[in-house]
Amino acid sequence: MAHRQAQTIGIAFNLKRPADDDTFEEYDEIETIQALRTEITRHGFAVTLLEQNDAFLRRVAGARVDFVVNIAEGRGATRGRESQVPCILESLGIPYSGSDPVALGITLDKYLTGTILRAAGVPVPELHLIRDARDAERLRSMFKHGRQCIVKPRWEGSSKGVFLNSVVGDVRRLREQAALIIRRYRQPAIAEEFLPGDEITAGVCGNDRPRLLGMMRIRPRTPQEEPFIYSLENKHDWETKIWYEPAGVLAPRIRRMVEETALRAFRALELRDIARIDFRVGADGVPAVIDVNPLPGLSPRYSDLPILYRLNGGTYRRLVATLLRESLHRCGFAPRGRRRDASGTR
Repeated sequence: MAHRQAQTIGIAFNLKRPADDDTFEEYDEIETIQALRTEITRHGFAVTLLEQNDAFLRRVAGARVDFVVNIAEGRGATRGRESQVPCILESLGIPYSGSDPVALGITLDKYLTGTILRAAGVPVPELHLIRDARDAERLRSMFKHGRQCIVKPRWEGSSKGVFLNSVVGDVRRLREQAALIIRRYRQPAIAEEFLPGDEITAGVCGNDRPRLLGMMRIRPRTPQEEPFIYSLENKHDWETKIWYEPAGVLAPRIRRMVEETALRAFRALELRDIARIDFRVGADGVPAVIDVNPLPGLSPRYSDLPILYRLNGGTYRRLVATLLRESLHRCGFAPRGRRRDASGTR
């Protein structure tokens, strides 16, 4: 039963810096940190900002926070980077929001995620690991009957390494795209069966009884001959290139399948508090999981989870309140009423 009372909450994050490439693509802009701080303060908490930089360990050890809202993506380019901040917090005995280091490490690795979900009976596309050009040569069967595949880095998020030309239709293009990924990101590539149907993303929250936060369909604003990919280029120019549509545009059967599958994936990977799960619909009409993000972006302006939550009738304020409620309750903290604002409303 919850009994402790949290007074001070830290926000652990990585701040986005100017760059000529996508090195810092997953990091957060200062506007996102400020928006989170504003919403957490509304609940009566003091807030301490904890950027993960060279001084992070010293700063968090001396910060005297009761709880940390963790949105840090980690430093460097290893597949364990999202686990860095949770490992530090656990070593210091500081409770935090979101999934634990094991779940974060697994879900950043798309190959491990697909392997575990398939074993759990969750629909996922056919998936193969490419460490060098010889691996690509062995995958000719992926292109039978006109099928295509999409080439991605093994452990990246925020569509890093997913470009407009990432969908390939033969071994030569597969080899070229995989070589680019291996060279540029210094990690293996994966070849994933490209599913031709709708792209859908769903939010899940909770712990003992996880539930759906909502879902949306993602499609291009203008018709195009090439397969639609929610690529890095499209995300950067989302206001002119992308339509985000509420769940009501989807057939009831698809909505039911997405909800059921999202909850099954959340449980199978033992996620906590909140996550976003991405789907493509196959030629057979079955939505399959193509990515799992237990550290979903929380920008009130452009992140997918806040957008889908608004499309399904929610507000950014309520989304942050939901994250706080679920994570604080899981960690044994008593609920706390919101602070009145200047107008006297709650």
